[in-house]
Amino acid sequence: MNPNSAKWDDLKMFLEVARHGSVHAAAKRLRVDHSTVCRRIGRLESLLAVKLFDRSRKGIAVRREAQGLLKHIEQMDRHAGHLEDAFARNKGTTTQVVRIATMEGIASGYLARRLPALGQFGPNIKIELVSIPQAVDLNRKEADIFLSFFNPDARGLKSALFGTFSLFLYCSKDYLRRYGTPRTREDLDRHVFVGYIDDLLAINAVRWLDEVITAPVMSFHSNSIFAQCNAAVSGLGIVLLPTFVGEGVLGLQRILSDKISVQRDVWVSVRTEQSHLSRIKAATQFLKHIFAHDVDFLLGKTSKLPVL
Repeated sequence: MNPNSAKWDDLKMFLEVARHGSVHAAAKRLRVDHSTVCRRIGRLESLLAVKLFDRSRKGIAVRREAQGLLKHIEQMDRHAGHLEDAFARNKGTTTQVVRIATMEGIASGYLARRLPALGQFGPNIKIELVSIPQAVDLNRKEADIFLSFFNPDARGLKSALFGTFSLFLYCSKDYLRRYGTPRTREDLDRHVFVGYIDDLLAINAVRWLDEVITAPVMSFHSNSIFAQCNAAVSGLGIVLLPTFVGEGVLGLQRILSDKISVQRDVWVSVRTEQSHLSRIKAATQFLKHIFAHDVDFLLGKTSKLPVL
């Protein structure tokens, strides 16, 4: 059979299975049935007379003899993305979706509150904001942009430092009435804390409480930073929160803010091959603008998010 008769839909199936290392994940990404992916991969293998994948308990890997084909399909996919971007620019009214992935706190506590400013940079851009507790693989197209508290420094990614935020200790007045107000770092040894579930942390950068106190007495654990915040409001303990989560929460107040604070950088990453696309440029310009505009709030120098 003539290899040139291979259909783009079938090649796309091969590309997504190669990216995700799983038929199920590829099917979910392409919004088709698992059986459809298997059928089309089988058809492509028969057409090309080449076995494309090796299957093992660890997943699916592209065979060595299929690596050259994969590179050609990846190039075709890049060109398809460029064409899609050009058509959208020419049409002018087409909505372009940009998926941004990051941690729960900064997604819900900060970015979601700043989205109205996006129209200044891309009036036809729509953001899909994904709150996720682990690193995102942009090369598998799990998102278009990844905001992280560390430099991913991964092959195929273009990453830049966009800002810094501070974390402070917060607790309720009720807690202070019961336990007293700590005046020094040493006083914290006599207090109780709320924080993350240690064995569920996939990102070391959020182990920020470790920088404040060694072996803290914990009264509550949660993988949700907002659950931690609410537990502190109820008086369960002291919590270490970013400004964009802790500031303005009724019932919480900062303690030891002149003595204890923790900083984290915010890195913005995109796939190098997508960095020039208009929708990606618009979204990254928006992010760069808000982090620069809100620097005093993010560092805790002011307690209110400023007007844009």
